[in-house]
Amino acid sequence: MGYFMKHNDILIGSMLDQLNVRFAPAQGKEKTFGGVDEMAALQKEFTIFKKGRPFSLSVSVLNLAAYNNDAKNHWHDLLGNLKRHKSNKAGLDGDQAIVASLVKNLASRKPLPVYFTSHDMRAGKDSERVLITDKAKPIFYIDLDYLVISLPMKPDEAKAAGTGADASTAGKSKPKAKAKPKSRK
Repeated sequence: MGYFMKHNDILIGSMLDQLNVRFAPAQGKEKTFGGVDEMAALQKEFTIFKKGRPFSLSVSVLNLAAYNNDAKNHWHDLLGNLKRHKSNKAGLDGDQAIVASLVKNLASRKPLPVYFTSHDMRAGKDSERVLITDKAKPIFYIDLDYLVISLPMKPDEAKAAGTGADASTAGKSKPKAKAKPKSRK
């Protein structure tokens, strides 16, 4: 949500990528152990995801965010806001639906890799929901089923309007450009 990420909205894709790598298909054993198999083992040992714990807190524990505090904190605000969104899972808000789906998937005998993506929430009322698909092939060049979690996002309205301002600077005047120093010859 450019709205939450402000000037860090260009980093949303890389943060989704971090989640996708962390929950990726298994690559093998020993030195290539990781992805969803490792997440299932970590979930069993540490219960990283559990009912009542916000998804954003679990993501924080896994250190899956930007490498600067400003972008990281905006990302956690975005994830923390998912509780205000409905989901396509009956009786669960967006945050609860994500956590419940991850808990169920990671506890299964053969957990599916998880693919995190986003969708445009401006398309209508139902598009404002967190969308979870229990089994799909979201990546055409990887012939595997995934659990797919799609987050509703929209741009920062001020940026979308072409003002170049975000909500924190809307209405404020921009500093005047400094004159270029004259070159000496």
